[in-house]
Amino acid sequence: MSIHRITAMVPITDLDRAITFYSQGLGFKVIQRKDEWEHALLEGERGCQVMIDRSIRTESNASTVVYYYTSDIETLRDRVIAAGFEPDPIRITFYGMTEFRVRDPDGNQVWIGAREASTT
Repeated sequence: MSIHRITAMVPITDLDRAITFYSQGLGFKVIQRKDEWEHALLEGERGCQVMIDRSIRTESNASTVVYYYTSDIETLRDRVIAAGFEPDPIRITFYGMTEFRVRDPDGNQVWIGAREASTT
């Protein structure tokens, strides 16, 4: 037995609003939706998943941070903007990633990174 996959489980307050962010903004597809539980499982390329769920929302102001990898950071950032969200500028980090950050409608931090340095 071994651990072979990780799925981010992100707390939300509004299922439709969160689905809009993760599908229109980041390109995930809804593969399971349970309105009575206010829960959805979305999947991106290569099996990357995110589970959004109202029941795991905590009372604290702490936010979740989820880091996703992409092969085309500029196009994905443009998509996030076109969907009506406001990402930070693309930057090259001290640890060698090209990345940008954006918050989902509930304030959870979503970081998007590319392994190779960008030319922009």
